Amino acid sequence: MSLPLIICLISFSSLFPFTCHAVTDTLTASDTLSDNQTLVSAGGVFELGFFVDSSSGNNYLGIWLRADAKRVVWVAYREIPLLDSSGVLQIRSGNLVVSDRRQLQLIVNSGNVATTTNTSATLLDTGNLVLKDANTGTIIWQGFDVPTDTYLPGMKIGLFGLNTTQQTFQILTSWASPQNPNRGLFTFSIDRIDFTKIDVWRGDGLQMHIAFWDGHDLRFIFENTTANNEYNFSYKSINGSEAYYTFTHSKKYDLMWFVMASTGNLDQYYMVNGNITSVNHPLCADSSGGNSGKCLTSLPPMCGDTFNEKNGSLPSMVDVESIDIGASDCETLCKSNCSCTAFVSVESAQSVCQLYYGSQPELMKTMGKGPGTINFRSSANTSDGKKWKRWLTIALPLVSLLALISIFLFCYLRWTRGPKGTRREGIVVSDEVRLFQIGSTNASPIQYDLARVANMMELSRSQKDQELPFFTFSAIQAATNDFAKANKLGEGGFGPVYKGKLLEGQDIAVKRLSELSKQGLEEFKNEVLVICKLQHRNLVRILGCCIEGEESILVYEYMSNKSLDSFIFDSSKRVLLDWKKRMNIIEGISQGLLYLHKYSRLRIIHRDLKTSNILLDSDMNPKISDFGMARIFGDNDTRGKTNRVVGTFGYMSPEYAMGGLFSEKSDVFSFGVILLEIISGKKNIPFFESDQASINLLGNAWNLWNEGKSMELLDSTLLASCSSNDVVRCIQMGLLCVQERATDRPNMSDVASMLSNQSIPLPLPKEPAFWSQLSSTEADSSSSRQRHYSTIESTLTISEVHAR
Repeated sequence: MSLPLIICLISFSSLFPFTCHAVTDTLTASDTLSDNQTLVSAGGVFELGFFVDSSSGNNYLGIWLRADAKRVVWVAYREIPLLDSSGVLQIRSGNLVVSDRRQLQLIVNSGNVATTTNTSATLLDTGNLVLKDANTGTIIWQGFDVPTDTYLPGMKIGLFGLNTTQQTFQILTSWASPQNPNRGLFTFSIDRIDFTKIDVWRGDGLQMHIAFWDGHDLRFIFENTTANNEYNFSYKSINGSEAYYTFTHSKKYDLMWFVMASTGNLDQYYMVNGNITSVNHPLCADSSGGNSGKCLTSLPPMCGDTFNEKNGSLPSMVDVESIDIGASDCETLCKSNCSCTAFVSVESAQSVCQLYYGSQPELMKTMGKGPGTINFRSSANTSDGKKWKRWLTIALPLVSLLALISIFLFCYLRWTRGPKGTRREGIVVSDEVRLFQIGSTNASPIQYDLARVANMMELSRSQKDQELPFFTFSAIQAATNDFAKANKLGEGGFGPVYKGKLLEGQDIAVKRLSELSKQGLEEFKNEVLVICKLQHRNLVRILGCCIEGEESILVYEYMSNKSLDSFIFDSSKRVLLDWKKRMNIIEGISQGLLYLHKYSRLRIIHRDLKTSNILLDSDMNPKISDFGMARIFGDNDTRGKTNRVVGTFGYMSPEYAMGGLFSEKSDVFSFGVILLEIISGKKNIPFFESDQASINLLGNAWNLWNEGKSMELLDSTLLASCSSNDVVRCIQMGLLCVQERATDRPNMSDVASMLSNQSIPLPLPKEPAFWSQLSSTEADSSSSRQRHYSTIESTLTISEVHAR
């Protein structure tokens, strides 16, 4: 090739520097964006990636103009800088998540969390970052709804949801300095009283109007006669529920935008053919380098800058976000996001901040009771004082009336009970009173134990813990038609389970403690105390209990499709569960376990996870049940030890079955067994191969995977609904969970990530536990061991806790 031709090719390629690189505007669930990687909008106008604050060296996720990378127009989590260049942006469980090497995970779209895992994020030529449902194209969240200091064409500045309890305020807040994107002194917003005006505020208590709507146009105080030709503002007020401004610019500019500057000026920028010019608009008449006059003030408490304290704990649901930061940063983060309704800061071995984004009335209904403190955002409505006085006028007479009624009822009950605490014929004493009448000198041992349960529950309530409703035995009898055989759903270690219907029509499942039950009052008490503190869509919900006479009963929500084992091990029903449904069940179980291990108020080890304890609702969504064997772990505990090995042989990890050691990895082992059972439709019990050697499901899965024949493990009814790659990957995940050594197994966070992100490479599993081939004699011995573990459930429990 001649030298002139080479020079020509080099010169030509320099004109198109991006033809050699894969430039994209969209992030999918299989992508990650790290340092020096960016998204570029389709027209090449904007770029998204990580940038460095030159003054502090902090790193941030932001959007800037491609023509000038110093012109940053949007910043995510400006109050919480990343540690260094280790920042990563990815889609996890449908949400945009930023993390760094501290494993600090921040949900970028925290104000509107995704309800689907199939999403993608696209950077538009408007500068807007949009998170969409990949199936429907519906916008879940957009960066334009959380502006920082820059007002771009098409962006709305205003107030939304004014007639609701979840008011949203979209404002501009300046940077702390020209280099530091942290929140600064100056704020640009709609006036709180007259929505047609725009104000700027400063941090010393005063404010000024800088623009007003004249009925046709927005007029700025600095506007000249030609300025109005450069932009076109629109004012919208819709049914009193929202009021906002948006604007477009003159076609003679490629782009025009406003910035609330750190100096207090409102700066106006123009871009033509990649060249950027600006005009600074000082807002105070006596301003000389920073709006020092008495015309600007602090950020108004538009979304409630003050917080009220209330004892309790946040509900565990999708609207709660947990971040590892201190108390002051927690409050700042909640203040900076008007979608944040409340926050809780937990100071223990590690500071944890919990942010709640749901409605305040819903939070009041679902919040847990406890010794913690929830900080509720105060209402910003200026008429709150009038509302409070109006409610006070109504409430005072009502409270007085209720007090008189209470006194009358108290006196009446005292009379009806008669002397020495007896009760008169025909008067029904409350459940709480009855609980303390159990332990008489003639009471049976079981009645003494029930009295202790009652005392424990009363103590729990006195400590403002989660209260559990009580049902009368007669109500349970009526609901189950006196425990009719036709209503019996099955029988477990606790006792028989019946279907029932309450008077209001709600279907329930009733677990009745049997005198012959392998489980006893300790398990009953344990299940009540554990599950009443838990709230998650993949955990069965307890509705109440009944402790009356010798009866011990738990009342649960009814699961119309019963348990998982009734489907996957039934040749006629398993066809109803195609691959997609089985994967949904696997993912649901993993999310329920992840919640127990990491995100619930208490760290819970289930210890008896099996297919019969996975219930299915009407939509085949899985719910983990039966917490009688569960154990609560402290924040610094990693494993426990017991002399009382309980559970089901085949699902128990080797360290637990043989040595009584249990940890989160014990549940991971059980999950791995369930995963392989769901895929294969076979139970994890020894069976005989053609050579008369006995091998269980784990051993069979291991052998087939090693031989490259994993598809032979698959339930034949699934062949038409799945791909071989998905099957092999799931079997490999199952084998990773059932490895012999607990330290080799992944935790549930890793498992959930593997399930939700197919691009994550899986490590090679090591040999599973209990897989080695057994002779028929040894198989009988194995069955004997299973019977042995069933009999030792009634032995005394001696537990030890091993700290980190």
